[in-house]
Amino acid sequence: MIWKSLLCSSRLSDANNASRSPFNQDYGRVLYSSAFRRMQDKTQVFPLGRNDYVRTRLTHSLEVANVGRTLAEEMAFIADDRGELPLREGIKMTDIVATACLAHDIGNPPFGHSGEKAIEEAVSLSVAEMERKGLPVPECMRHFRFEGNAQGFRLLTRTCDPIRGCGLDLTFATLGAFSKYPCSAAAIKASGLMRYGTKGKFGLAEEDVPAFARVAEACGLLSLAPGVWARHPLAFLMEAADDVSYLVADVEDAYVSHILSYDQALEQLCKLGDLSEGKQAAIRDEAAARGCHAAMRMARAITVGSCIAALRDSLRAHYEAIMHGELEQGLMDASTLATPYNEVRRFSFRQIYSHESVLKVEITGFNIVRRLMELFMEWVHSPSGELGKKIGPILHASDDDSATQDSRFAHVVDYISGMTDSFALQTYASLFGCAPGM
Repeated sequence: MIWKSLLCSSRLSDANNASRSPFNQDYGRVLYSSAFRRMQDKTQVFPLGRNDYVRTRLTHSLEVANVGRTLAEEMAFIADDRGELPLREGIKMTDIVATACLAHDIGNPPFGHSGEKAIEEAVSLSVAEMERKGLPVPECMRHFRFEGNAQGFRLLTRTCDPIRGCGLDLTFATLGAFSKYPCSAAAIKASGLMRYGTKGKFGLAEEDVPAFARVAEACGLLSLAPGVWARHPLAFLMEAADDVSYLVADVEDAYVSHILSYDQALEQLCKLGDLSEGKQAAIRDEAAARGCHAAMRMARAITVGSCIAALRDSLRAHYEAIMHGELEQGLMDASTLATPYNEVRRFSFRQIYSHESVLKVEITGFNIVRRLMELFMEWVHSPSGELGKKIGPILHASDDDSATQDSRFAHVVDYISGMTDSFALQTYASLFGCAPGM
């Protein structure tokens, strides 16, 4: 793959605004979008409202964008050093990666992974009921899996504040950098490839494959199998920035939320960043002088810096493999920090993500999203029925949205997944007359 193609500034609409940098324009379109703003009220891990310190999806995404921009600078320096792309052109990578990072969670439903599972279960139960009654099951529902990455691509290219009917109408370079799993579920299954994990992760709905095929062709992405492409090189940077940001933030937020003690949190950050004794001594001095909260902030900053340094080294070591579409793991897993990173992840699953306060939010969120999805499916199956006629106006469905069972199903998934946590809770309370405890 070559940078001249990879930094393609074309758009799905073929529109062009020569008065501004197209990649800076992309950044602004995501930043000002309604879907991005809604992430301020979507849970990252910890219950919102417990305190004002913990991250939301929005603040997490801003932090990811900062790390991603730094990694993109390194990629630009490497390309310049190798004579592949002048630095004045390569520096454009920073806006591309920052935008992809801003948008990386934009397709996530309320209550995160619990919301995803709730949508899937509601659809599965609906399919089972249709089969029990001997009714035909639409293909879009029969093999349905909700994937936040695929929903994100749909938002960016179709449904979010649509510009010329193409969503935010971002450049092909930015859409490529955003696409962590450039394949559809059916294509990756048919290919037999394990490149995107044994769970068959995917980033494209079937109807969005033609749009991404245009991105892939324009950017010169390598085809691995029908409907499956090698990642855009900048997608590795977006993924790595997320890997660093979420794990460091979850440890820090767990400390602030009193899930981890100061010593537990500090131990995990020192392990993750492989911090030297000198750096650990500086953190201890900070704790003695200004207290544990100040020391934790210092530990977080040092750990992020240490992880970025390791990722820069990993990027230089694996640059050739990335550009040839041959790297089958993320930059973090290919780095010197892979072992401590995975140790801290395992610790987090045991001590943070399994904490009672986190599990209660997941259970509550799961029940809210599943019940709403089950109710709205009545409109999908019977829009002219007694209940369906009442649900349609609530969903603000257009004539096109209401036209077919497939379009109604897509609209319900869009509507549910676009909810904030608070709006989902309020909708549940207004429709069912009660609200599960948060």
